[in-house]
Formats: sequence, C-alpha cells, structure tokens
Amino acid sequence: MKPEVTPLQRAREVALRHLATAPRSERQVRARIARAGLAEQADAVVAWLRGLHYLDDEAYVRGRARAMVASGRLGPRLAARRIQLAGIAAGPARAAVAGAMDEEAPGGEVALCLALAVRRARGAPLEGLDARARGRLARFLLGRGFSGPAVARALGGFEDRDLDE
Repeated sequence: MKPEVTPLQRAREVALRHLATAPRSERQVRARIARAGLAEQADAVVAWLRGLHYLDDEAYVRGRARAMVASGRLGPRLAARRIQLAGIAAGPARAAVAGAMDEEAPGGEVALCLALAVRRARGAPLEGLDARARGRLARFLLGRGFSGPAVARALGGFEDRDLDE
C-alpha cells in the first residue's frame, strides 16, 4: 500500500518540478504552488527551498540580467522590465541589468545596440540604409529596450553637440 502524500509534500514536489526546468524567482514559485491549489503551503515550501539554496532571488536576478544582456537581444530597459515581471522590484532589477551591462557589454548600451543593429541588417552597412530602412531598424531597436540616444548613436543619427556653440 502506498503511503498518503501530505499537502506539504505535494507542494514541495510541485515546486521542485517547477525549478527543475529553469531558475525561478520566489514569486514565480509561489504562483505555481498556488495554481496547484496548495497556496497555504507556500511559505513553508519557500523557506525549505531557501534552506537548500534552491531559491535565491538575488542570484536569479543576476543570472537573468546577464543572460538577457549577453545575448545582445535585449536592451537594458526591456531586460529590467522582464525581470520585474518575474516579481523582482524595479530598483534591484535595474541594478542587476546595469551590472550585467558593465560585465557583458564593455562598450555600454551603444555598443550592444550597434551589434544588434548590424545583425538585424544582415551585414548591410548601416550607413547605406535608406531613411525607411533606418526607421524600421530604429523602431526595432527601441522595441528591444534600447534608449533613444543609444539607438540614434548606433545608427549614426546623433551628433553630440556643445550647446554653447
């Protein structure tokens, strides 16, 4: 005869299966436990997972920020927004992305933006793009979370002028 599984054991199993597929934030684990109908067990399971070092929001946010920035597919704004959607506060999310930018993109946001622009243009020289293609590329980069000045500098449409002139 099989022993009966308690709600706490079941909640632990649900959380472990959820963590087995990818790193998760505490909020994501709590939401998964709640979807399984075991919300009352969430505090105990989260404490247990922290004790095992399976759940660490600080490590999660650093890893996610590095992964998003290093791949060059997201700019800092969109990366921070996606981290916030995982339940991380805005301040720590922005700080993690800034740290990842320092580590992974030595040239800063402009260099990361330029690299993505070149990949998106499929090797075509950016200087040779017509206004329509440049506009499409700029909208794409802005949608990926790069700032306006970084996009303008990467596409060559921004001149840093001294206002005293």
